[in-house]
Amino acid sequence: MKTWLLILVSISISILLKFILNNFLGSKKLPLGPLIFPIISNLLWFSTSMFKGEAMLRSLHAKFGPIVTLNIGARPFISMADRNLCHRALIRNGVPYADRPEALPVDKIISSNQLAILYPCYGPTWRLLRRNLTAEILNPLGVKSYSRAREWVLQILQNRLESQAKSGCPVFVMEHF
Repeated sequence: MKTWLLILVSISISILLKFILNNFLGSKKLPLGPLIFPIISNLLWFSTSMFKGEAMLRSLHAKFGPIVTLNIGARPFISMADRNLCHRALIRNGVPYADRPEALPVDKIISSNQLAILYPCYGPTWRLLRRNLTAEILNPLGVKSYSRAREWVLQILQNRLESQAKSGCPVFVMEHF
């Protein structure tokens, strides 16, 4: 019983210290935002619907200004409410904001270590994947060169569906995909 109490107290103290260090002694120069409480804040954001979330975001912008830092999940998110600020940040000074954050370990497993076109950080890997996608796969000549393969697969699918329909059994289309 004493060990569980010791574990519970040490976890509580560590969460409290993390909260204090993140909110009051944080070295990051982030815009103002609401105070966060480690679990309660996330439950608040994830339990609201999109309509209520928008109203909450508008009230936060009214209280803290056009740029607000929100801690949703494990990372901070910065929300901008002014069109001119967004244009200045993303168009005029877009290079510092063009990169994605480093993936979490679980995300690295899901995204094949950020080697798919949707996940890599901005840099040589992203440029190579984008060049291959636009020059090879999405190029009109590339799309045209795969037309016979698409017709062949479509014919196989159509034959399967017709044969199953002729047998009198119900046709479950999703099973064939």
